[in-house]
Amino acid sequence: MVTVAIIAVMAMAVTFVVPDNQEDELADTAEDLYQQLLYAQEYALVRHAILGVELDQQGYRFLQWQDQQWQPLDFRGLREQDWPTDVSYELDSETEALLGDNQEAIQAFFAPPEEDEFSIDSETDERQQPEPQLWILGSGDISVFKLNLMSATGMTDVVWQISSADGYSLKVGIPEDEQ
Repeated sequence: MVTVAIIAVMAMAVTFVVPDNQEDELADTAEDLYQQLLYAQEYALVRHAILGVELDQQGYRFLQWQDQQWQPLDFRGLREQDWPTDVSYELDSETEALLGDNQEAIQAFFAPPEEDEFSIDSETDERQQPEPQLWILGSGDISVFKLNLMSATGMTDVVWQISSADGYSLKVGIPEDEQ
């Protein structure tokens, strides 16, 4: 009986020491996206490019503003990525604040091209052009945002957050109110 009790105590100790795979997957996903955002800031700064990040339930992709439209960016380190199977996200973004208040200038700059170079959805007859939720300007400025990555199944309560509070620097980690 003593041997069984010792084995049970050791097994419990191991479960507390061995990290959960889902938590590791969330941490790895958050760190990868954080590193890609840092790289995208440098890319935009060096090339004076305007980049965007489009997120959806399947994953995320980087876009570049070229020829008066958003085009997918397929550059090393900024390729389209899928979320791991159990990861979902919540995004709170203030992209409008990054662009300023001059709506006429914004509309003139980001007006769609006159030619029909992008697809038309046959059901709604609307143009389907990528729309980024986060922007990275050629100055290195980025949208003020909070991106929470969490388990889609709720198997773990851990939330990882990538954020920019000042529109330039980025942070990654577990939010302070979660710790």
